[in-house]
Amino acid sequence: MNASATLVRPIGQDALLERIAGAVEAGRLPQSLLVHGPEGVGKRAVALWTAAAIQCPSESKPCGTCQSCKLSGRLGHPDVHLHFPMPRPKRASSRAKLREAIEAQRQERLVRLREDAEVQLDEGEATGLYVAAVENIRHQASRRPAMGPRAVFIVHDADLMVPQSSSPEAANAFLKLLEEPPEFAYIILTSSRPDALLPTIRSRTAPLRVAPIPEALVRQHLVDACGATTEEASYAARRSGGAVGRARALWESGASNAAEAGDRLLGAALSGSARRRFVAAGEYSARGARATLQPALEELRARLRDVLADASGAGAEVSDRAALDTLVQGRALAPRSVIGALDAVEEALAGASRNLNPQSTVSVLLGDLQRAFTETSP
Repeated sequence: MNASATLVRPIGQDALLERIAGAVEAGRLPQSLLVHGPEGVGKRAVALWTAAAIQCPSESKPCGTCQSCKLSGRLGHPDVHLHFPMPRPKRASSRAKLREAIEAQRQERLVRLREDAEVQLDEGEATGLYVAAVENIRHQASRRPAMGPRAVFIVHDADLMVPQSSSPEAANAFLKLLEEPPEFAYIILTSSRPDALLPTIRSRTAPLRVAPIPEALVRQHLVDACGATTEEASYAARRSGGAVGRARALWESGASNAAEAGDRLLGAALSGSARRRFVAAGEYSARGARATLQPALEELRARLRDVLADASGAGAEVSDRAALDTLVQGRALAPRSVIGALDAVEEALAGASRNLNPQSTVSVLLGDLQRAFTETSP
């Protein structure tokens, strides 16, 4: 995204965007929203598009051509404030210095997002929305808008306001803003794990679900916008679960590499060998959860869905019969055991999104998978 960038319309979300635009034009948009949906489905894009609609002075919102929309399109609108998890700055000597350092980090990352809207910020780093970041948001919200009558505050991956369940201070501080927001302020949270937010935060926001989109649209986007081959795009789209961001990550990381990593995890769990589980966990370092572990877990989830389809008598739905037969090797698995395994993978994906130690996450996951397959097999 460069200085001449225009407002991007989220892919495949036309019905949702029409609802949002209609609510804005009618003055019925709730002041606080929780935009939620699967990882990579486009929640940040929907939040930014909504912010542009709120700010647009035209009758049809957002028009995409006015000064406000152009500024929103290049992340330069003075009254649209985008916040997101970041690493905690080191060696800040005071709370004030910490707040300054966090804001400096945010501005540097906004520059990178303007250059490339799809760039992965702080990949593999432990990130969070710390109390000092929330204080910066509250300070911004205490000031009148600079350009128009409204200000919009987007908090992406808002569930990371509680990076540890024992440390809810940031979420509690943000709650104070939600309880008594300025009349000019709109607050938009995004989250792939809304259940991780404080119940009091969820109760003060109107939910807005961003649903997965058809596989064909994902595939076409990878071909047209990313330059993927038809084969690459088909493979990544099929395993993306209707999430463009996830499909792009799979394609960029090499979908075949992620698939092989996912199959190694499943093979280790099915083997019953503690040594194989140890070796499989050892492939992952203490860093890089989003860079290497998450694609592997998503591929593992896709393979387990094939296992579940086969175990449930829906073998025609299996996407890769040869690979599945090689992994399972004729072993009979009850559907309930596979469902238990899928639950364990979802827990591991949640851990990866919270920047937990990848090696420990895999070690726990493989133990859970092995127990699921052993305890509930026929």
